[in-house]
Parts: sequence; structure tokens; C-alpha cells
Amino acid sequence: MPDPAGGFAAGTVGRTRLSRSLRLLFVLAVMPFLALVVFVLAALGFALLPAAGRTQQAEGEPTLYVCASLAHADIVLPSRDSLVDWSGLFPAVTPPDLPSHAYLAFGWGDLVFFQETPTWADARVSTALAALAGRHDTALRVVAVNPPVANPDCLPLAVDREGRQALIAHIRASLQPDSAGRAQQRPGGVGLEAFYLAKGRYGPFNTCNQWVAGALAAAGLPHARFAPFSFSVTWPLRKGDSG
Repeated sequence: MPDPAGGFAAGTVGRTRLSRSLRLLFVLAVMPFLALVVFVLAALGFALLPAAGRTQQAEGEPTLYVCASLAHADIVLPSRDSLVDWSGLFPAVTPPDLPSHAYLAFGWGDLVFFQETPTWADARVSTALAALAGRHDTALRVVAVNPPVANPDCLPLAVDREGRQALIAHIRASLQPDSAGRAQQRPGGVGLEAFYLAKGRYGPFNTCNQWVAGALAAAGLPHARFAPFSFSVTWPLRKGDSG
């Protein structure tokens, strides 16, 4: 029986408030997980239902590549061909003795992550979270490599002259040049590897793989419109080959 002072009512209100607080805490705890699930499902959907590329008349044109690890993808182009000689823009990775058949791997991403993560074994959660939060400048990572003909992590791309011109323009447009129009190199890199200041901010919806997907779109190749993961880059290309 409730007492005249309203103790019963007070106890009921207290339990109701506690129940609401617990429900709120549960929702707050579950929401990030649900958001991650939706994010991954969206990435899977766009990768499985990509935008189709156009027909490429690539006979006689050099082979280009996409090379991908579990987390990151690069566009790989000849260091020089009939359309471009990258040595004028990226001299740090194109010394005079660089073989004429060498390729350059281009990747976009968070500058500090590139600088502090020379290998995946060096990756730190704090660096990755800061990158996802867009706290740092971005960079174009350029590495001189051998032609990745036999590399199982690399997919060959048959791209015509128009598509190659678009890829080159995509790379150039990603740079943040100085007042004289020169690429701005930043510290870091091992061997024939260099980082150049780039435009944009890294984030969950603007990743290194999204940048590569944008390059594929410019070249008229199959691509996912939303491509946060490396499989978002490679699956549409494999699907295009099989189709």
C-alpha cells in the first residue's frame, strides 16, 4: 500500500528512469555496431553491382595495373610512355638511371599514416583512427617498381589512350602544388618511394581505395561508386573480366 508521502510513486518513477537510462545506454552501445554493419553491407553491394566501364580499344597501348593488399590499392603506370614522362614531376623516384621499362605505383592517403607505416607490421590503431578522423594532410605516395607482370596481387588493365590520359589527369589533379605549380615533396619514403602533398581529407567515405575507384571511373573502367575497401576496387575489375 502506498504511503501518504508518495514513497510508492517515487520508487516507480525512479525505476522508470533507470529503465529508460539502461535502454538509452544499450542503444548508444549498439548504434556504432549497426552503423559498421550498414557500412560494410553498402560496400559489398556496390562492389557486387559496380558501374560498368566502356569498351576499350587498347591494342598497342601499354598495360596498366591495379595492385591491392588486404587494405590498400594502387594504380600502377609506366614511368614514361608516349603521353607522359613522370621524371619532371617526381624526380625523387625517377633518377636518370631508372630503367625505361620501370613503372610507378600511385596511391593516395593520409600523409602521417604513410610516413609512420612503412610496413603493415608498423601499423598502430591511434594512427589509423587519426587518419579516419581526417586530422592530417593527405599525400600521393609514388614508388618506382618493376613491371608487376607476375605479381598475383596485381590485375592488368587494358586501357586505351583516352583512358590513360584521364588516369594521368586524375593523378595530376590530386596533387597540391606550390605557387610555381610544382609537386610538394614531404619527408619520408624508403628507396625509390616519395610522398607528395595532395588535395582532400582522408575519412571513412574518402579512402585510398575510393581514390583508386575514382581513377578507374575516369578511365572508363568498371568500378564501385562507393569503394572504402580494396575488394571494392578489385571485385568490379574481376567481374568485368568474367563478364
